[in-house]
Amino acid sequence: MPRSMFNPAYEEVTQLVIKLRKEAGLTQRDLAKRLDRELSFVSRFEHGQRRLDLVEFVWVCQACDADPATKGAEVLAAIIKRSGSGKKKP
Repeated sequence: MPRSMFNPAYEEVTQLVIKLRKEAGLTQRDLAKRLDRELSFVSRFEHGQRRLDLVEFVWVCQACDADPATKGAEVLAAIIKRSGSGKKKP
């Protein structure tokens, strides 16, 4: 199994987070401020240099006034679609 950050499916997470931020009308700097983090924190995960864990994903969704459960289901569906059925064949 390839490392998740370098797996093409992880691009779904990255693209969703960028889309969330932009739909919320936030710059990277605005999002960093809402998260009480440095600008580099946002820049690094948006450019694929840092992976977001699940807790951080929830915080980013909340900072963008988005429902983490809905957005998590959205990104999960996109990852499953990208990888096929999502089931391993025997």
